[in-house]
Parts: sequence; structure tokens; C-alpha cells
Amino acid sequence: MEVTDQLHQLLRTQILRGVVLAVDDTGAAQTVTVRTHYGVVRAQVEVAQTYGLSAHVPLDGAIAHVFANAGDPADLVAIVAYNPNVARMGNLTEGETCLYDRVGQKIYLHDGKIVRVDAAREMQVRIAGRQVLTVTADGAQLEGTLRVTKDVVVGKNKLSFVGHGHGWVKRGSDKTGGPQS
Repeated sequence: MEVTDQLHQLLRTQILRGVVLAVDDTGAAQTVTVRTHYGVVRAQVEVAQTYGLSAHVPLDGAIAHVFANAGDPADLVAIVAYNPNVARMGNLTEGETCLYDRVGQKIYLHDGKIVRVDAAREMQVRIAGRQVLTVTADGAQLEGTLRVTKDVVVGKNKLSFVGHGHGWVKRGSDKTGGPQS
């Protein structure tokens, strides 16, 4: 029984839960300062994050689980940083993933597509470092050329670029340089 108690006590000291006091997101790895017990503060604890997903650990009341690598309290790693003050995204369907932040913005991924984007103010699309599309509640702005392979339908009256014609315009040929009136 004594060996079991010692093993249990040893394991209890390997995994701690702490309150995040500060975040440093400037280096190669994000680090946090964490208070694990009353009066015990550990600084420069590396935050392990999933490849392809990067987030600035929330500070206001954030909680992180801290592991002592190989039982060494000088070699801590923080994982699963979360903020109990921010509602977790729930009621997702099977296989659905949602990226979200503290102001309520969300990107829903499901069945190999982005099914919905909820943005607080605007959504920007950048390609090769250049902003090509901005979408706001007032509309969308495209920087560049819009090429449409079928038709563009505008408004409730369904004004069609293809189906909309002017009877007084005569179609020209390649040799005439285009329509003539």
C-alpha cells in the first residue's frame, strides 16, 4: 500500500493546473507565466500548440494544464490553455470543427468545406500578401479583375448580364471592332 501511495503522490505532482498571469508570444515558442499553487509562480513555461493552429493564450482568467517532463519541475510544458470565462462552442454536428475567438467570430468547417464565417466587422481574403477581397455588412470590394464564366444576376428583378440586351445595339464582328449603334 505504501508504494501505491508514493506512486500516486508522484503522479499528482507531474500534472498541475495553473492560472495564466502573463503571455509572451514574441519568440519561436509562446511562453506563459503560471501560478500553480499559492505563492508558486513559474515563468517562461513553453505552451505546446497543435501544428497548424496558433492562438495567443487568453489572459483574463485563463487556465493551463502544466506537465513536468520526466518528473523534472524545472522542465515544464503548458498545454490545453482555455478560458472558462469565454463560452465554448457547443452543439456542433459530428465531424464539424469551429474556430472561434473571444469576441464571437467563428469559422465553421464541415464535410471538406467552410460552411459559414461569422465575422465581427469584416472578412479579408489575402493571396500572396495582397488583399484581394474585403466583405463587410455593407457589401464586398474586390481588388482585381472579376471574370465570370456564366452569368451575373442582380437584384430582386433578376437583371441578368447575359439575358439583358438593348434592341437598338447591332452586334458587330471581329473586323468592325464590336457593337455599333
